[in-house]
Amino acid sequence: ETGDSSDVLAHPDRVTSVAVSPSGGCILTGCVDQKVRKWSAVPPYTLMEWECTLPLAEEDSKKDDSEEEDSEEEDNDRAYIKVGFLDDDLFVAGYEKLFIMKVDDGSVVRSFKTEFETNGPFETNGHVLSITALHPNLFLTGHENGSIQEWDTNSDNCVHTFKDHSDHVQSIAKVNDLHFISGSNDHTFKLWNIQSKDCIRTFSGHTSAVDAVMYMPTRNTVLTGSDDENIKVWALNELISDVVIGE
Repeated sequence: ETGDSSDVLAHPDRVTSVAVSPSGGCILTGCVDQKVRKWSAVPPYTLMEWECTLPLAEEDSKKDDSEEEDSEEEDNDRAYIKVGFLDDDLFVAGYEKLFIMKVDDGSVVRSFKTEFETNGPFETNGHVLSITALHPNLFLTGHENGSIQEWDTNSDNCVHTFKDHSDHVQSIAKVNDLHFISGSNDHTFKLWNIQSKDCIRTFSGHTSAVDAVMYMPTRNTVLTGSDDENIKVWALNELISDVVIGE
């Protein structure tokens, strides 16, 4: 059975990110048209409260107008905007830049340029692929160069870079105040300690990129979705069994 068509939040182009506010009151979406949109999280879901266009992608000044680019090259130039809530009042949007913005009206509180290493094992421009808040003053971003960056919202500075993945970090999810998980194109997902900055364990089992990770606190398990067309359930067991969720 499919949902009623009135539940469709129509966009003019590919939707690249969805986030729900901590209180569940609104939805944010990122789209390759370089727009962030705020939607009502209660019926009618199709009520769009605002949309804003941000210069999240750098313009390609080296384009030769005399030559036509094929569709794949054009697609690679598009801005795959990612969004993530800090709290019910502020959110982060990013691709090549990061913007801290107000939920009420989409206005920019401040913006800052991300910096990335480009001498890794593969060519990359370090675009932001995922954004997850650990708490209102701290959030994480996953990148094409396999790194995960930890950001302090009070200073707009990257305070630490986690390096253990060997390919794109597609998704990050909070486990609790001390731990988070990340999924990567290197076919693995990893469990990290935010305090010690260590990778506690690497989980292998998928045969392709791990695009989605989610933690289920009631069962102390992780769900992973992969390009190998499988969703796997993983038990963390004693790895974080001594941690009280939310403490």
